[in-house]
Amino acid sequence: MLELFIRDPLDKIDRRKMRAEKNDLRARKKSWRRRYRIEVWTDIKKKIQKFFANPFERRELTSVERDMQRFKMYAKRDRKLDRQKWWAKFRKNPWRTIFPRRIRLSPDEGYYVDFRLTKQERKELARQKRRQFHENFKTVFTTPELRQKFGFVYLHSTAYFILAFMLIYLIYQAVTIIVASSYNIPIVWYYYQLKFPLYTFSPLYTREALVVIFAVGPLLSLMIAFVFLKFYFTENPVTKRFKLFYLWGFICGTNMFFGAYIAGVFTRTEFIYTSAWLFMSRSFDTVEIVFTAISVVILVIIGRIVTPLFLLSSGSVTLIKPEFRLFFILCQIILPWLTGVFAIFLITLPNYYLPLILKTITPVLIMIPSLFLYNSIEYDNIHQSGVIQRNYFKWSVVIAVVVLLFFYRVILSFGFRVS
Repeated sequence: MLELFIRDPLDKIDRRKMRAEKNDLRARKKSWRRRYRIEVWTDIKKKIQKFFANPFERRELTSVERDMQRFKMYAKRDRKLDRQKWWAKFRKNPWRTIFPRRIRLSPDEGYYVDFRLTKQERKELARQKRRQFHENFKTVFTTPELRQKFGFVYLHSTAYFILAFMLIYLIYQAVTIIVASSYNIPIVWYYYQLKFPLYTFSPLYTREALVVIFAVGPLLSLMIAFVFLKFYFTENPVTKRFKLFYLWGFICGTNMFFGAYIAGVFTRTEFIYTSAWLFMSRSFDTVEIVFTAISVVILVIIGRIVTPLFLLSSGSVTLIKPEFRLFFILCQIILPWLTGVFAIFLITLPNYYLPLILKTITPVLIMIPSLFLYNSIEYDNIHQSGVIQRNYFKWSVVIAVVVLLFFYRVILSFGFRVS
């Protein structure tokens, strides 16, 4: 028993050696970094001196740059030929060019052929798909491991969606308050909306003030969305674990710009004041209809873009196999969004704010493409790509979201006045 409390002197020597090796490695890293910075700075100084010596001197291309230039020239020529071929085909048969016949893979012959399914064949195919869906659902429901995985995916994705939405929404409101205070316009910040206590015809409500106040929040949200998208493609092994959070942040940020405009068109509040006062347009004017159509199209395009990103952020190869992919889309995208909408609606009761509710509903335009594209041929082997990093479920994220919603409701229940 006494031996457990006696430290081995050799163990102390080993620890000293390990500490010395770590210090030596740290010193060598510092030396390498210093040497690299010196080389970079020397190269920059040489380029600056060369430029000032002869600013109009033509820089000689390296062999790699020459090859890239030649490749770009060939690619440009190929694109030009493709456009000419497409235009000739369009003039010959415009309808068939825009709506080509579907090309399917024949299971019997093994090559691509044009064929059309009869009504009976379509019914049989739909019956087979329903039968396969019931079998897959039974497999998921009766397998404890799969059931647990899908449950954790649902909880994690829901927590990340609410966290990303609340983060973007808080920044949206905070920057609106800061800009309004710079124009000496008082605001009362409640948990459900920002209230302007001044009467409607106050001289402080100038055209410039209204345009800037209601535009800065959506613009900043859009910029934050692209920052989140940049983080999604990071190579840092630590930050790569939060890919799903970055993806939801990108969706919520773009929705706070385009979705806020759609909500403003129907409620005549917030972001719609920007276009109304900037272009001096009336309700449902041509400008508003065009901008609304553009917003809807862009949200649908974003949904087309993020569908494979959701599959890559799954953290599990098993969950995105073709037979389980529909359940993954439901647990990772659709159900978390519905739960988030319900949770945000609950914390705003009894004084619910219609523009906020519409801002939580407009992401459905991003969700719709995922229901149709998750099983496309181009994503058929995505589970074998080798780029899916394993993620671990963290209860701390769920707890943080619950705490955030609780304090958001409690603190702002009495109103935070900024004058």
